Amino acid sequence: MLYRLLKSIQTGEVQSLTEIARKLEISQDMVLRMAKELTNKGYLQEIGADCNIPLESCPDCPVSSSCQVPVRHWFLTEKGKASIAGD
Repeated sequence: MLYRLLKSIQTGEVQSLTEIARKLEISQDMVLRMAKELTNKGYLQEIGADCNIPLESCPDCPVSSSCQVPVRHWFLTEKGKASIAGD
């Protein structure tokens, strides 16, 4: 399940907490708990609600090419990318 969450975030196939929960067939609360755990372990990084200015130092950030401020959005860290590499 954690792998599927990481893979969904990596591919960008889901864009909201609701879409992630629907795709994984779990509650939004469970998605938040899983994302928090993966963030604590260094696989994900959450983009804060105050992150609304694209910076050159954030090339992998999904917000850097978007004009919308995310409510809740995560991206894979290097550790997260390495954990699902090789598919």
